Amino acid sequence: MKQLVRHTIRQYHMLPDGARVLCGLSGGADSVSLVLCLQELGYQVCACHLNHGMRGTQADADEAFCRDFCEKHNIPFVSERCDVFAEAEKRKLSAETAAREMRYDFFARCAERMQMPYLATAHTADDNLETMLFHLIRGTGSAGLAGIPPVRGSIVRPLIAVERRQIERFLIERGQNWCTDATNLDDSCTRNKIRHHVIPALRDIEPCAARHALEAAQLVRQDNAYLDAQAREETLPLARMPEALKARRVRSMLEQAGVPMGEITRRHIRAVCTLADKQSGTVSLPGQFRAVNRQGTLSVVPETPKTAPVHIKPNQAMAFGAYTVSIVRKISDIHSSFKYYPIAYDTINMSNLTVRTWRSSDRMQLPGTRGARSLKRLYAERGIAPDERDSLPVLCSGDSIVAAAGIGTDVRFCGQSGFFAVCKR
Repeated sequence: MKQLVRHTIRQYHMLPDGARVLCGLSGGADSVSLVLCLQELGYQVCACHLNHGMRGTQADADEAFCRDFCEKHNIPFVSERCDVFAEAEKRKLSAETAAREMRYDFFARCAERMQMPYLATAHTADDNLETMLFHLIRGTGSAGLAGIPPVRGSIVRPLIAVERRQIERFLIERGQNWCTDATNLDDSCTRNKIRHHVIPALRDIEPCAARHALEAAQLVRQDNAYLDAQAREETLPLARMPEALKARRVRSMLEQAGVPMGEITRRHIRAVCTLADKQSGTVSLPGQFRAVNRQGTLSVVPETPKTAPVHIKPNQAMAFGAYTVSIVRKISDIHSSFKYYPIAYDTINMSNLTVRTWRSSDRMQLPGTRGARSLKRLYAERGIAPDERDSLPVLCSGDSIVAAAGIGTDVRFCGQSGFFAVCKR
């Protein structure tokens, strides 16, 4: 195994001899063998461990194991704890994606703090095969079939050609134990099913399946690099691009905008490609992003955060997101920069008057029309782009819409005894 790791490091120009390397250490067999192997090969190894707070006392035991292991082998060690579930809710991501992002953020902070030029992670040939199969059954494009790259920036994966059975043999020979994450035994997880059932079946057919998958992934990465470069250099509008390049340009746009690519599926890519063929529209994306087409121009922007309902008092200007809003009695009290909507004071419960952003269930009836219509439809009829709608103030009395900025006043609250004034700050 040491010879294979040494060869992999040289093949992909991962590390200079004797380099200082920060290793992500979970306590599992893969990461423990990574640290030991690099140390035995003469590298200056440090280790870092992130306790995700997802497995209670077992996670605490893993952290303690990692600390004791590093102390025994004279390896500098740093750890940190976090709340993945809270962060996943905050970022609107799956727990798995949030954990991965937080882990790499932690690695980057540790590398900077400890002045380590390289970060080594313990991905193996088995992990690469699992990843390729996982993406394959989700209907991936060639990016998913490219597997796990051996090198990505300052991140290196010295075990990428090593199989898990070699790792366990390496540790047993040294009398070194490791931690076992109980969640890795749960077959309700797709990756675990692939690991426990699909890969053993593939090895029965072809014992070198993992090694052959590495070779295939390398060929796909070479093709991807060429086609991605072509997509970036293509000068045609996205809608007129060849299909082989269109999806690549879309993926590049999403990456540059900061969309969490681990959450992106082929369905998202297809939806954005279809959007590019239209004159207007929007597509919601993971991580609180959306693709927006305005008059044939496609962009990827963050979702405008919904502003919570706030109470509003008469004759008091109030900041609401990107707007300033107020309720006034006289039109002479309204500055010329404000757009205003006439309302009838006597129809409104002033003690329960709020301003909020629109909701999908919102409906209102405008004067001179028959019946209530959805606010979404009214926005669309007036050409208000989806990313603009999410920040527009809506005045409510209880659960009823009084007036909506950009639209008008509901027929139930029409009058001239007051005004809802709105101005963009």
